[in-house]
Amino acid sequence: MAENLAAEFEQTILAQRLMALDAKWADEVVFPYYEGLSIRNLAHTIIKLLESRPSVGRLGSAPLDKRLWEPYWGTTKRVILFISDGLGWRLLQDVMAADAITAQVVADLVGEGTLTPITSVTPSTTAAALPSIWTGASPAATGMVGTRLFLREFSLLADMLHYWPVVGKHRAEILEEWGLDFATFMPVATLAEALSEYHVPTTVLLEKSLFGSGLSRIMHRGIRQAVRHFGYTDLWITLRELLRETRGQKCLVHVYWAAVDGISHLYGTVSEQSITEIRRQLTDLRDMLLLENGVGDGHTLLMFAADHGHSPVPDYINVMDHKPLADMLRSGLGGDGRFAHLYLRHDSRSQAIDYIQTRLAKRALAFDPADALKAGLFGSETPHPETPARLGDLTVLLREGAVIADRPSSQWTTVSRHAGMSEREMLVPLMMRLL
Repeated sequence: MAENLAAEFEQTILAQRLMALDAKWADEVVFPYYEGLSIRNLAHTIIKLLESRPSVGRLGSAPLDKRLWEPYWGTTKRVILFISDGLGWRLLQDVMAADAITAQVVADLVGEGTLTPITSVTPSTTAAALPSIWTGASPAATGMVGTRLFLREFSLLADMLHYWPVVGKHRAEILEEWGLDFATFMPVATLAEALSEYHVPTTVLLEKSLFGSGLSRIMHRGIRQAVRHFGYTDLWITLRELLRETRGQKCLVHVYWAAVDGISHLYGTVSEQSITEIRRQLTDLRDMLLLENGVGDGHTLLMFAADHGHSPVPDYINVMDHKPLADMLRSGLGGDGRFAHLYLRHDSRSQAIDYIQTRLAKRALAFDPADALKAGLFGSETPHPETPARLGDLTVLLREGAVIADRPSSQWTTVSRHAGMSEREMLVPLMMRLL
C-alpha cells in the first residue's frame, strides 16, 4: 500500500507542468507541487493535526494530501519535524537499493507509516526552502526567492544565508546594522507563531552556531525554547532527553541537521562521505526513536523530510567567458548557480534570451520571471511586494550537471549543488509514522 502510494505521488508530481519551457530537455524539469505534495504543506499539516484548525496564521489551509495525514487525525498530540538538509529522494532510493542494511533501517523507521516523495520549492535552495517549511508560504509570498538577491532597500546584491553583501568581506548579519529588521523582513506568520495562538509550544533543536543567525531569527519567531547541540553525537542524546521531557505533551519538536548538505557540497552527493552520513543518520534516528525507552508515547508523529536534494555539477559555465552576455548585466548574478537571476541593463532581455537559447541551449534555458510568477512557479499566493524586483529581469535554469557563475572555476569549490529543477534536487523524501 505504502509503495503504491509513493509510486502514485511520484507519477503525479512528474506529470505536472506549470508552464512551457523552451528547451529540448524541458521534460527533465520537475515542477513544485505546492497544492498538497510539497514541503510548503508541512506547516499546514502540523497545524491541522495538532489543533484541528483550518489555517496557519494569516495563510490559507493547504495541508498535504489527506491520505498522508488522515490516519493520524485525532491521534497526534506531539509532532517531531526532522529536516535533513540536502537528502534527496533519488539519492535515498539509490542508497537503499545498494545497501540491504540501510534498506532494513528505513523499513524499521517507516514501520506501518509511509515513505513517499514530495517536492521542494522553486528555487530548491535552503534560503528559499526552509522559510517555506517554517511558514507554509511559498517563495513568492515570503520573498525568499534565492540565496543571492538584489535588495532595493540597500541597493546591493545580498547573501540571504549570512545577510551580508555578496561583494567584499563583512560580518554576518551586518545588514541589520544598516537597517534590516529581522522581525519584519519576511511578513508572514511562522509555524511557531501560529501554534502559540493555540497554546501549543514549539521547541527547536539546532547546532549551536546556527541559532541566532539572521535566517534563524526570521524563521524561528514564536518558539518557546531553543535547545543547542555542538556536534553529531550529542544531537541524539539531547534529542532523546528532549523527547522524554515532552512525552505526553501537546507540542512541536523541530530538529534540523545540515550534514548531508554540507558534505555533499564538499565531497559530492554520491561520495562515500555523503552516503556514509546518510546511513549513519538513519541508523541513529532509528535506534534513538525505536530502541530508547520513554521516547514514544503512542501519540507522537514523526515527520522526517528534507528541504531539497543535490546534483553533481561537473559542467562549469563562467558567464564572464561569454562577453556579449556579461555586457548585458548590471550586477553580479543573483539567485543560485543552478537557478540564476539576471539583473540586466535596459532593454537587453530579448538579446540575453537569444544568446542563451543559441549558445547555451544544451545546458541552460531562459524565461521571463514575471511569466513564471504568474504561472505559479514560485507559488500561487499574493507575492511579497519585493518578489518581482528580487527575481530580476531574466531567469536562467541550468540542466542537470551544469552550473553558472560570474567568477573563474578556480574560485568554485563545490562539486555538488542544488536550487535547480532536476529530479535529484526537487524530489525529497517524506516519512511519517506514529511513535
